[in-house]
Amino acid sequence: MTPRTLPSPVHADTAPRFDLEAALARAGVSQRLLRQCEARGLIAAAEPRYTHAHVTVLRFARRALALGFAMDEIERLVALWRDEERTSAEVKRLTLCRAEALDSRIEELQATKRVLERLADLCRGDHGPACPILDELVELRGFAATASAADCRSAPASP
Repeated sequence: MTPRTLPSPVHADTAPRFDLEAALARAGVSQRLLRQCEARGLIAAAEPRYTHAHVTVLRFARRALALGFAMDEIERLVALWRDEERTSAEVKRLTLCRAEALDSRIEELQATKRVLERLADLCRGDHGPACPILDELVELRGFAATASAADCRSAPASP
């Protein structure tokens, strides 16, 4: 199987060119991402005319971002994509590292969710001003250590 490479610039003079808005629309990216790609050398600054090769790299970056890769990782992935002598082992290593980082982030988010649910359980949710959630956010007291918090646990939430 042949490694996938960028579109060939051999026919650059005859290749269709797009203005900024058309390139952004074709790639499905923001101008900010385009500028980041230019700043990192992933694409050459081509304003006012962009080629299919620019759009292809921008789409690549968009998809990689959607999978959770950071711009530094995307920069490395684009370099690997362009390198016909690359090995897939490094691409796999980068991908597995990103998956591990996402696992860690998921664990952090789940822990945060549990804290939020515990805080919500402590709050009466009535028309009174007392709110253990706000108290916890300003660190007036710990959400599990107060008598009023215990009172909130047994009170039904108002609709």
